[in-house]
Amino acid sequence: MRLVATSDIHIDKNGPDVLALLAGRIAELTPDVLVVAGDVATSPTVILQTFLSLRAVAPRVLYVAGNHDVWGHPTLLAEGQHAWWRLDHLLPALCAEAGVDNLDAGPLELDGIGFVGTLGWYDLSTKDEGLGAPDAAYATGEYAGMKWMDHVYAVFPGADGQPLPCASVAAVLRGRLAAQLASVTASRIVGVTHMVPFAEQLQQKDHPGWRFCQAFIGHRGLGEVLRSDPRVELAIAGHTHRRSDLRIGGLRALCTPLGYRREWNVSDAAAVAAAVTLVEL
Repeated sequence: MRLVATSDIHIDKNGPDVLALLAGRIAELTPDVLVVAGDVATSPTVILQTFLSLRAVAPRVLYVAGNHDVWGHPTLLAEGQHAWWRLDHLLPALCAEAGVDNLDAGPLELDGIGFVGTLGWYDLSTKDEGLGAPDAAYATGEYAGMKWMDHVYAVFPGADGQPLPCASVAAVLRGRLAAQLASVTASRIVGVTHMVPFAEQLQQKDHPGWRFCQAFIGHRGLGEVLRSDPRVELAIAGHTHRRSDLRIGGLRALCTPLGYRREWNVSDAAAVAAAVTLVEL
């Protein structure tokens, strides 16, 4: 199986010309399966247009949501358009319309290989303990001049209608991933998460604001779930905007994000080429 992976393509930020380059590069690699590990766009219209463009160059597109994909304006919360609604209703509908396989909705088996996946969310398990930021800062997402905007745009309400803490959201989604693994009968498995499952994949910087934001990048429990099943041979993640390709225990851990155009110090075509990785399974 020729699997091509990418993530964090942010088409609403990067623009249709980048989408055209991305689709062209994927077509050149002639994949059997394209895996998109989250952060396509915030706009439902752009998400659908992107899905359709990717389906035109790949026979199967497998997707998990990213945090930006479940963003919604706070004014829409009263109408029930919160992050759970986007994750469990809006995004599956867009996937169905475009013919994309939504791994957040359940596992898939192709040619004897099982695919499981989840957005994942973060649980503060990758918090920089040496920073000394107070617990209240993590609850609000604000510290050292940084504001983590998920706290504004990605609201997951609980049964009482109040926003759930991030660890509670992470526990629900970690449980969904474990349930998917338990239901798959294939002897080989690929796991796809948007959140970073392994601390080795994190990017380290000295700025205190960035050190603070590290808490919202990873979820070690996802890695524990994936490593608990020896059938998982490949773990694909996104979110960090840092490319890495590592061996962790018995599996290959791959992050192959595109990120924001403003982060690139190369041409658009070179950035796109570096963010599209071919894996032969």
